[in-house]
Amino acid sequence: MNKKILVINAGSSSIKFRVYNYEDLNELGSGLCERIFVDGHIKVKTAQGKELEKDAAMPDHTAAVQIALDALKELKIIEDLNDIAGIGHRIAMGGQFFKESTRVDDEKILNKAIEYGKIAPLHNPCETTVIKVFKKLVPNAFNVGVFDTSYHSTIPAVNSDYCLDRETTRKYEIKKYGFHGTSYRYIAKKMEEVLGKKNPNLIVCHIGNGASICAIKEGKSYDTTMGLSPLQGLIMGTRCGDIDASVCTYLLTQGLTGDQVNAELNKKAGMLGLAGSSDSRDVIAKANAGDANAKLAREIQLQRIANYVIQYANELGKVDAIVFTAGCGENDPLLLEGVCDRVKLMNLKYDANKNKQKYGDYLEVTASGSDTRIFRVRTNEELMIAGDVKALAK
Repeated sequence: MNKKILVINAGSSSIKFRVYNYEDLNELGSGLCERIFVDGHIKVKTAQGKELEKDAAMPDHTAAVQIALDALKELKIIEDLNDIAGIGHRIAMGGQFFKESTRVDDEKILNKAIEYGKIAPLHNPCETTVIKVFKKLVPNAFNVGVFDTSYHSTIPAVNSDYCLDRETTRKYEIKKYGFHGTSYRYIAKKMEEVLGKKNPNLIVCHIGNGASICAIKEGKSYDTTMGLSPLQGLIMGTRCGDIDASVCTYLLTQGLTGDQVNAELNKKAGMLGLAGSSDSRDVIAKANAGDANAKLAREIQLQRIANYVIQYANELGKVDAIVFTAGCGENDPLLLEGVCDRVKLMNLKYDANKNKQKYGDYLEVTASGSDTRIFRVRTNEELMIAGDVKALAK
């Protein structure tokens, strides 16, 4: 029997999943359950391209997981549940407790991840709920939590501490935790290979619907734009990014509840708030058609990224490469060009023709005379998670 590793990325209304061969970590299939709690829809594809897609009732995560497992068996990606040796779960918040990927089958360990739901209420509760579901439905497999925040545990206090009362920060564990850590860990490893250099200094722009930037110093996270939550930093699909904290207290004095303020900042803001759509492709299309709000949203996006690139270049001193990754970073060549054009204190030169080329794992677009090398690199968080599961098998 060929053992498999299942990688799970659970959200409040969706579950993304991939299956890998245990021995060589070759991908065998992938899928998505979406519209959980609404009506339910599943799409699964094998590595050979065979597909299954259908509507299916998903009143909760338990039903969604069962439907996903049945689909994996129907497409022969797994023969039965005993094929699954280990399951890796992306968990957003690991707090100060989880400094690395950890097996979470033990009740006390899992409860610690559940506890951090107080800091990440939009993420950890659904992620830890799904772990409980898999423990019940696939009891012979072990479960590993891979935390977005773990990679950023190396950020020094000068970059991670907020200027609040010490007693308050200790009591409530308030600090910059950062997110997208598994993606940054993959990019750091990949760029060692690409650059032929151990532990390079990198500025990595992970730009998707959620967006952040990481300054990687000698292979380790040194600073990042997201903070206590994924709200801080760049403008995103529905998140506002950097904002005066008094906006929150002002809205509270105007009669909004804490939940309403949270929704304003996390679900109604960003590209959606400014331009009426959370999808960058829609925003670009609107901007090209002359929509002033869409043009402003795009300008703020590009300018904030450029500003952080300069800040992080100052923190790193020497920059071996600037990397654009994730949905927009990988697939929107004009994003790279727009950012580089707005970086005034570094001489960044790119080859526009190269930048338009199709590519596999990575594409270098550096032009002659550039102060640093510039790349677009496809991230692979799921592969990193699968590797962690294999490493923690014993």
